[in-house]
Amino acid sequence: MQEEQLLRPRSDLVQAGSLLENPRFVSLCLARFLSSTAQHAIYFGLLIIVVERTGSSIHSSLLIFSFLLPGVLTGLYAGVVADRSPKRLVMFLSQGLRAAACVAFFLWGDSVWRLYAVTLGFATAAQFNSPAESASVPAIVPYDRLASANALLNLTSILAQGVGMLALAPLFMKTVGEEPLFIVAALLFAGAAFVVTSLSGLEAGAERRERPVVLGGGLTEEFKKVWRTILYDGKVWSAVVQLTLVTTAILVLVTLLPHYLSEVLDTRVDNAAFVFAPAAIGLFAGLRLAPWLGQRIGNAQVVTTGFLLFLVCLASMGFIEEYADLMRDQASTFTDAIEWTGLSLDATVAMGLSIPLGFAFSLVGVAARAVLHERAPANMLGRIFAMQMVLGSLASIIPLFIVGGLAELVSARIVISLVTAAVLALAIYSHLWVRRQVEALPRAV
Repeated sequence: MQEEQLLRPRSDLVQAGSLLENPRFVSLCLARFLSSTAQHAIYFGLLIIVVERTGSSIHSSLLIFSFLLPGVLTGLYAGVVADRSPKRLVMFLSQGLRAAACVAFFLWGDSVWRLYAVTLGFATAAQFNSPAESASVPAIVPYDRLASANALLNLTSILAQGVGMLALAPLFMKTVGEEPLFIVAALLFAGAAFVVTSLSGLEAGAERRERPVVLGGGLTEEFKKVWRTILYDGKVWSAVVQLTLVTTAILVLVTLLPHYLSEVLDTRVDNAAFVFAPAAIGLFAGLRLAPWLGQRIGNAQVVTTGFLLFLVCLASMGFIEEYADLMRDQASTFTDAIEWTGLSLDATVAMGLSIPLGFAFSLVGVAARAVLHERAPANMLGRIFAMQMVLGSLASIIPLFIVGGLAELVSARIVISLVTAAVLALAIYSHLWVRRQVEALPRAV
């Protein structure tokens, strides 16, 4: 792929001032905040409902599977639609359909199985929003502000996740129940749909409007085209692989949390938010520093640096007890003071390690998306972001069904070490594998 194909022209409609002075970018952030808040509130609310009604971990896994399956089945098609249809319309319909799904939760939420069915529709509609939203960013902000834009969008997502999962859903579930929560979520999605209508000029950079591919062989050809595009650019491939592996590893860590907290940290599961709250410090630091680092060493290098730091921190989570023992030997006065406050030393070490873990995760998330925005062809951005989502969903389904069972057989410490080794091995293998694939592929995309 020629270098001139990789570079994105700057938008004539956007000046290089502060991103928050750009009304279209602010509207995009607001729409993401409203929809992400509603989405995470629904996620958490449904999980509480299923656990309370069934008391079964199998049903919890079925619920999560219902959220992940549409990403595998429709993810790539969502990317095709994002690239070949008006992005504003795609986002509007995705927000509107999720609002309708929330109303369906309200009307038919008395049955767990109907909840699963509506969840499949809800998650399917959600697949179409993210590729269209991500593909819109280069048309809204200047080329040299892409990393900063991704950092602000990630910050918006983190804030929305906190509001939805830690405030909105728990508050409603503990007071008025799930039905008012569904209505509020529907209103938030409707608000996001209204905000999206103010976005214009999102097709900048796309030279022509291609006819949508509907089914069958056409979609297979789209898959091959996107796959070749990713393979031919080593930096794009590395960004996609490392972002997918890091996201999957975080899911595994979340799945392991009940075992990890009880076995390793010797604390209650409901202390999870407290123990890992310092990760927010690292997340915000990464959001702040990722654009600055990208300007100096390149976003692709930032992704790799963040990925390696993430692996080190993840592996360290399996050696909390050893670190705590070393601290007791070398700084007993300090550790005695910590334990005097009522905090276990193991939990304190985990809190400390969560900061660089969050920092590394943030670096990879921001810089990887910036690499895709910088180097991927403008008329294929939606499909490439959708491909990354499909890979993430596929990679997440396997740990969903095996990690919990594995933690029942062996220590959570061992599982974390195995996951770290597997992530590193997959990263190395993908680097070697892609070289052979590029040599085997025809040179025309």
